[in-house]
Amino acid sequence: MVLGLVIGPVVGAVAAAAALVLLSVAVRRAATAAAVALLRAEWLDPDDEPRLANLVEGLCASFGLRAPRLLVVADPVPNACALGADPGAALLVTSGLLDRVGLMEMEGVVAHELAHIKRHDAAVSAVALTVVGPLGWLTGNDAWLHRAVGRGREYRADQLGAAMVRYPPGLHDALESFQSYEVAQGGPGSTDRSVFGGRRSAMSRWLWIDPSVGRRQAPVTGELDATRVRIEALAEW
Repeated sequence: MVLGLVIGPVVGAVAAAAALVLLSVAVRRAATAAAVALLRAEWLDPDDEPRLANLVEGLCASFGLRAPRLLVVADPVPNACALGADPGAALLVTSGLLDRVGLMEMEGVVAHELAHIKRHDAAVSAVALTVVGPLGWLTGNDAWLHRAVGRGREYRADQLGAAMVRYPPGLHDALESFQSYEVAQGGPGSTDRSVFGGRRSAMSRWLWIDPSVGRRQAPVTGELDATRVRIEALAEW
């Protein structure tokens, strides 16, 4: 009888732990799909963007990752982010990034995003965008999202990404070029059309490689993730 009393709680604890693991896996997978939908991203055929696809494939070998799915967000502002865990992660780029960034700069951007996947930041991003992102959209306050994904994560991904490429200054040059692009204004009430304008920016701002779009003049003291701060740090590479 004593043995039965001992085994019962043990079996129950094991079953509960297994259920929690399965629930965690299910949530992470569902969160990636939900986050992609929130950002209105569409699947990108690698044959349509061979430059990007080749860079991703080559750098994944260096990082020890499987190639993430490629998606594009129709937005003229050049930017990129990663969502989900390997395998099954997604790399999102804007149409503006594809149109405006050169090969060496693109390599740096891709390496930065693969660093997020390698560090498991991208899995946290998907859950944070799905759970906390709507609060940012409703309130216009992005502080919850920043705390959820972790402060300093963009800075750390820069350092790892720059160390993994053939031309480390490429990431610096990409971020510097982003400084000249802002959210397009198309008339009253149009700012939410861009991922980086209005309340949509607050929903996902801290997931992107350039989180300073639309906020170039914001104070950067103590903010490692600000684009301007990271440009200065990368200038030393």
